[in-house]
Amino acid sequence: MSNGTIPSVGIEIPEITQVAFVVRDIEDGVDRFGSILGIGPWEVYRFEPPRLSETTYRGDPHDYSMILALSEVAGTMIGPLEGESIYTEHLEEHGEGLHHVACFAFEDTEAVVDRFVEAGVGVLQSGNFAGVPYWYFDTRSALNGVIFETATNLEAMPEPDETYSVA
Repeated sequence: MSNGTIPSVGIEIPEITQVAFVVRDIEDGVDRFGSILGIGPWEVYRFEPPRLSETTYRGDPHDYSMILALSEVAGTMIGPLEGESIYTEHLEEHGEGLHHVACFAFEDTEAVVDRFVEAGVGVLQSGNFAGVPYWYFDTRSALNGVIFETATNLEAMPEPDETYSVA
């Protein structure tokens, strides 16, 4: 890929907050990462209405839901529940595996979102979970198949629906 096809967004990432994998089955995914890499415990969230709202997919309003498992080592498992989404696309096209990296440490997340859009990097999917807006950007062609995500107002994240520890 030549430099002419790589968008210049003009931001600096202060950290990688999250490395996310799409899986078909959350329990199986966290069991495998727990057994092999010792990752856990996992906080599990169901991203569904009414806590999930304002959802878009490929630029249009669209309903989808997912289950999310978070660990303290920046690991995330995502399993689609209902509706077409970038997660179901990934499973159909590539199977389970690395899906996106995220940074949630920007001082002005909305300005970062604007910079991506102005640079021609479109929003693949977005939504608002319990007061936490998030955006996934189509960085796949420039970042070897990996999507970039950001979110803001993470202080509003509710308590997890459950905590899962690998035995």
